This record gives sequence, C-alpha cells and structure tokens, in this order.
Amino acid sequence: MAEAGRENDKLILGMFPSRLDLAMVLVAVAMSLYHLANVYYSVVGTIEHRMIHLVFALTLVFLGAVKAAKRAPWFWWLLIAATLAVVGYLWFNLERLLFNMGFPTPLDVAVGFLVLFIVFTACYASFGVILPSMACLLLAYGFWGHLLGGPILSVNEIITTVDLTFGSYDLWGSILVISANVIFLFILFGGMLAALGANDFFLELGKVVGRYSRSGPAMTAVISSALMGMTTGQATPNIAVTGAFTIPLMKRVGYRPEVAASVEAAASGGAQIMPPIMGAGAFVMADLLGVPYADIISSAAIPAILYSISVGFFVHFSALKSRVAPLVEQPDRAKLLATAPLFVLPVVAILLLFFWGYPAMFAAFWGIASLVFLSLLRRRTRPPLSRVIQGCLKGAVTGAKVAVACATLGPIIALVTKTGLGLLVGYSVEAWSGGSLMLALVMSMGCVIILGLEVPTVAAYLVGAMVAIPALVRLGLEPIQAHMFAFYFGAFSGLTPPVGMAAIVASRIADARYIKTAFYSMGAAGAGFLVPYIFAYNGSLLLTPGTNLVQLAVTVLLVILGLGLFQVGLVGYFLHRLRVWERLGSAASGLALLVVAAVGAGWLLAPAGALAAFILVNNYRRRGTGPQAASPAEGPRTAAAASRQS
Repeated sequence: MAEAGRENDKLILGMFPSRLDLAMVLVAVAMSLYHLANVYYSVVGTIEHRMIHLVFALTLVFLGAVKAAKRAPWFWWLLIAATLAVVGYLWFNLERLLFNMGFPTPLDVAVGFLVLFIVFTACYASFGVILPSMACLLLAYGFWGHLLGGPILSVNEIITTVDLTFGSYDLWGSILVISANVIFLFILFGGMLAALGANDFFLELGKVVGRYSRSGPAMTAVISSALMGMTTGQATPNIAVTGAFTIPLMKRVGYRPEVAASVEAAASGGAQIMPPIMGAGAFVMADLLGVPYADIISSAAIPAILYSISVGFFVHFSALKSRVAPLVEQPDRAKLLATAPLFVLPVVAILLLFFWGYPAMFAAFWGIASLVFLSLLRRRTRPPLSRVIQGCLKGAVTGAKVAVACATLGPIIALVTKTGLGLLVGYSVEAWSGGSLMLALVMSMGCVIILGLEVPTVAAYLVGAMVAIPALVRLGLEPIQAHMFAFYFGAFSGLTPPVGMAAIVASRIADARYIKTAFYSMGAAGAGFLVPYIFAYNGSLLLTPGTNLVQLAVTVLLVILGLGLFQVGLVGYFLHRLRVWERLGSAASGLALLVVAAVGAGWLLAPAGALAAFILVNNYRRRGTGPQAASPAEGPRTAAAASRQS
C-alpha cells in the first residue's frame, strides 16, 4: 500500500513539470468544484455566477495560451490581470449599472470595450480568427451601418446593448447562462468519462462488433464513435480517443490512410447529433425553442441512428469492394464487463433524470457523481488521483473554450437583433428562394456550412438560427424541424473543406493528406447529409406531435433501404463490382425511396423497387465471377499488399 501511494504521488508530481501546469490544474479543479457545488448551493446571484464562470474560463484559456506561446507570454499574463480588473469593476458596480441602464459613464464604456477585447481575444486563442472577426464586423456595422441603410446607434447604445444590459441577449445573456449551468458540466462529464476508463468499454465493444463484420476495424470505428458521441457531443475529442485506436488498425488491414481517416471522421462527425449529450448547440436549441432538453433528445434519436447506419453501410460495402481481409482483434472480455457499468449506468441515470423532468444541470451532476462512485467500487476500475485530475483538467479546458465562444456569440446575437440585420437576411432568403422550400433549404444548408468553417457548431447553428430559420418556419416547417436542420449542417461543417476540423484531426492521426481525407469524409457521410432533408419534409422522424407509429416504422424502413441503395451506388459494390449504369441506377433508386419517405410520392415506389431489384439480382448472379481486385485510387488496398509493405 505504501509503495502504491508513493507511485501515485510520483504520477501526481509528474503532472506538474512547471508552475504554469500547476496553476492550470488548480484553476481547472477550482472551476469544476465551483460548478458542481453551484448545482445545489448558489452562493452568489445569477449575474455574479456568470461573471465567475467567465473569469474561470478566460483565465484557463489565457494560461493555455501562455503555455503555447513561443514569444510575448507577458501579453497573456496582462490579459489575465485585465480580466480580473474589469470583471471586478462590473461586480462592484453592478447595482449602479442595472439602475442606470442605458446611461453608462465614460469609464463604463471603456470597461465595456475592454471586456469585448478580452473575450474576442480569448475566442481567437481558442478557435481562430473567424468567429471574433464576425463579431468585430457586426460591431463595425453597429457603428457605421447607417451608411448602408441601417439604424443610427450611439456608442453608449451599442456598448449597453452588447455587454452592459446583463439581459437575455448580450455577452452576459442566456447563451452564457447555458454554458455556466449546463454545457460546462456535461463537458466535464465527458472529460471524466475518458479519464476514468469508460472509453475502454467503447473500444472493447467495438472489437466485438468488428469480429462479426467484414469491415472489421472500420465498423469498430463506427460503433465506438457512436457510443462515445453519446457522452462527448464533440467530434474532435471523439476522433482523438477512438481514432488513436481504430485508424492505425484500419491501416494495418490495408485501408489507405485517407480512407481510414475519413471513416473515423465521418463516424465521429455524428457525435454532435447523437443523444443524450449533443454538444452546446443542442442545449441552446432547447432554450430557443422553450422546450425541455428531453424533447430535443427524443427528436434527435432516430435521425442520429440513421446517420450511423448510413456510415456503417459505406464502410461495409467499401470493405467488400476492396476485399480487405479483416484483422480480428481479440476483445478483452474482462475489461469489457468491468468498464460497462462506467458507461451504461451514468448514461441511463442522465436519460432517466431528463425524462423525469429534472433540469439538465441536475442530470449532469448525478451523471458525474455516479461515474466517480462506480469507478471507486472495484479495484480494477479504481483510478489513481492523477487520472481524476487529468480528466478534470481536460474537461475544464474544453468547457472554458466553449464558454468564451458562447460569450462571443452574445454580442453577435445582440447586434444582429438590434440592427435588424437578422430580419433583413431572413426575408432575403425567403425572397431569393421564390417561396420554394427546397431552394430555401439548400440555401440555408450552404449558409450554415460556410459559417461553420473554423467556428464551433454552436456558433454556426446560432447564426443560422437568426438568419435562415425564421424563413424556413414561414415557408411551412415546424420550429423543431427548422432548428434541427440548421443544427445538423452546423455539426457536419467539421467534415467540409477548406477548414473541416474533424477531417484535420483524423488526417493528422492517420498521417494522411487533409484535402483527400475531407472529400472522402464527405463521401462516407454523404447519405447522412440527406437525412435532414427527409425530416424537413416528414416531421415524423423527429417524433413531432401527431406522429403515427405505423407511418413512422414505414418511413424508417424506407430511409434505411434508400440509404443502403444510395451507398451501394456511391461505393460501387454489392456482392460484385457494379458497372457505371448500375451505380447510377442504384443511387437513383435509393434517392427515389428517400423521396417517398420524405413526401409520400407513392408512385415512385414501384419503379424504384423494380430498378433496385433488377440491379441487385443481376449483381447476385455475377458474384464470384471474374477478378475483383481493389483499385488503390478507389479505396483501401488489400491486406496482402499491406502485409508485403510491412
């Protein structure tokens, strides 16, 4: 026992190679404990709570920037000091600012601009230049938009609107409230889950599934990524964990690096749409729609499963086409059984609390509490203190970055609303579409994907919600359909070039070329991109009120068949390699079935079924005839080729 204690002490001390690392850990642990305690014991008011949340987040982001800085680290230390100074000023003058709202003093205005500078700089350090640049452009429009026909706004009016009202839609508004009360806790849950060994359950279960699938480790990637997506709600951490195992394994059995990376990126891309934890955007959606988060979970469940099925079709038929000999990785059944409760029971607890009507923050709290309790019960799963601290640090750092993004979104929402820009763009979308719902959907998709380049999903979704969703609702969609449509494509923007973060992370792990990985990823997830169009026309997939269960079952069956046929055509293989006309016919018949599922065009059912049956039966008759060697240009290499290389 004494030796184990000394070993644990060495591990803990090894985590702090510098005072900076120790400072980051202390801030992360303090931030985590404060937010957990705040679930049941509110020691300050709601506005002060948001201030504490943002101070923790900014401090953690700037400490990370100091650690990464190769030059001028003093700048980030100065920003930490400025953060404490300006938030302290707002704290001690809060009562006066609320009483004199709209009439700030010159010092109030200066502090307001300094707060914006600090938050935008933290957002730049976390997510790059796009999101803070968008906020700065909107701020400039607030000052000089009257030259373009916008309203005339004074400096006092602008600064009060964006960060001195402490209301629903400004820097301190509802988006930051959701971050402070809900999002941070769920991100912390994901970080703790990874640190306490529940990820072993995902990987071992994926190995079990891979043993019974021809696609082997590729199907392992799909299953493990879907399971991990239930608890992280983020694509890139999902790839970092599961991809570290699945991508090298796929390369070992013969998949080309770009294909291995694309499969993992596409599979993990579904993390943000897989309940129960769907990322920051889903919690914001619940707030905007004014519905319980349990309703969002229910609506998202079927489309998320359909997306994972479509990626599964892609990897299965790709493996058959390339004749990859699956590498059977033996699962560790003891580890699987030991770690299963660490994943299953906390997720079940979270779901039950959601559906029993408890607030999301309580569900997150008890998810974390049950995870820690279960990990301590058995010696095999009992973590050293160093791993608990690492999980806390990882979750807090990610949560801090999301918090500064949410703080940046507040001024964006305030300015878009105050200047009337949101209404202007929304009516423009409606006018440009000429009243066509399909054209409006395509325009909205493009808008959200472009906005999603190098910004968090919550940012792409929120901006889309302000400019495109009102137009979609006016064209006949239910609010949940319009919001979920924008949310889906905000999540999938991580796969699209030129800046698809999911594809970038996966390509780095696979040592693959990024652009090819991104395009392969879009192919792997291609059928999944069709699902939002289906639920935009057929709300039963989202379990909208009045959904008929028989109709829902028929719709789901048609979508699965349609996605399968579409992927057969996309990959070019069923039981034998397809000719060009067969690929086109298979894809067309799949799309026809999806159209039937979406709009009920029953007259398409017979010709689509007949065409699909003819192609598949003909392909069945040709199975096993002629060479079917894989082409390196089309996908994975053979396992034999891979073994010769090694």
